[in-house]
Amino acid sequence: LANVRGMDAIVRDALREHRVSAVLVAGFGLAGLLLAAMGLFGVVAGSVTRRGHEFAVRLALGAEPRSVLRLVLGEGARLVAIGVLIAVPGVYLAGDVVGGLLVGISPFDPPTLAAVALGLALVALVACYVPARRVLRIHPAQSLRQG
Repeated sequence: LANVRGMDAIVRDALREHRVSAVLVAGFGLAGLLLAAMGLFGVVAGSVTRRGHEFAVRLALGAEPRSVLRLVLGEGARLVAIGVLIAVPGVYLAGDVVGGLLVGISPFDPPTLAAVALGLALVALVACYVPARRVLRIHPAQSLRQG
């Protein structure tokens, strides 16, 4: 007998190509998620910086810092909702392409799509929360004197 191998080695060799594809897709997906989070962070940070005077006026007139924080997070949540609404048809258009990489699950599986959308929304809201925290550090009198 020549070239005797165990079943584990045969299965591992047979799945090697799929593993490499899965790792590449996961890596590119993670990089895309990171880029999207950084972009959303930049948009919200720019908005907070640009609207700093407005937030100072709101706080000086008696608005609670938490309500101003909710205002900023609401803006980020609207951007996330628009992104999800645009992405859902894209999932169905690209489902056949991605379906070849998935094992044991359909690309149109509703629980999986909901979990992915929820995960993306959570990452996006964290990316919005970080610059929105700057609103809590605004000192209205100091900001209004500078503006």
